[in-house]
Amino acid sequence: MPENIITIDGPAGSGKSTVAKILAKELNLKYIDTGAMYRAITLLALQNKVDYGDEESILELARNTDLELDSKSIDADKYTTVLLNGKNVTNEIRGREVGSAVSVVSKLSGVRKYLVELQKKFIENGNAILEGRDTGSVVCTDATLKIYLTANLNERVKRRDLQARSLGQIFKKDLIKKEIISRDRIDSSRENSPLIIPDNAIVIDTSEMSIKEVVDKIKKIYLRKINVNNKT
Repeated sequence: MPENIITIDGPAGSGKSTVAKILAKELNLKYIDTGAMYRAITLLALQNKVDYGDEESILELARNTDLELDSKSIDADKYTTVLLNGKNVTNEIRGREVGSAVSVVSKLSGVRKYLVELQKKFIENGNAILEGRDTGSVVCTDATLKIYLTANLNERVKRRDLQARSLGQIFKKDLIKKEIISRDRIDSSRENSPLIIPDNAIVIDTSEMSIKEVVDKIKKIYLRKINVNNKT
């Protein structure tokens, strides 16, 4: 079991990325954005004009591509830097076309199994925060602390809108809402590692909470848990 692992799962717009990055900095842990990995594979399919349901072809592309994550940037407004064969594709994987297709690609069983194994290698040495949709239920079931973040739909739409605008992207809110609802449905109903509340996870509704309040709450829970474990 890797030591000092925190998993943070939840739907789009629940605050996972922002909270995980700040916690990683304050607790001196490595930050792993698993969602960025699925977006990167989706971008590969898009660039190579592969049908999003063609699992065999997508897997072949993935296995022959060097996928790197550079999470050194702790700025909560910036994403993890993602490299495909050495090329920075951080902005490209956040485009609308990738965003609307990532749930289709990420529900492919083979793709999930491939990336989960990669994610497990990333945390072999422990001391990391994983953020995504199945990090506590599949990737690291024996994590030191499992968190599930959620928020009401309107708040999540508002956050996604602000996030897009920060990147110079402007979308109609009703389209953002439809995309979030669609993604929730696909993520929660897929056969392989669906979005669920992991066993023993602590659920936090962030709808009425500031980022600092969420970070402080998780940090207190984590430090309390670490202290208890060290005494036993």
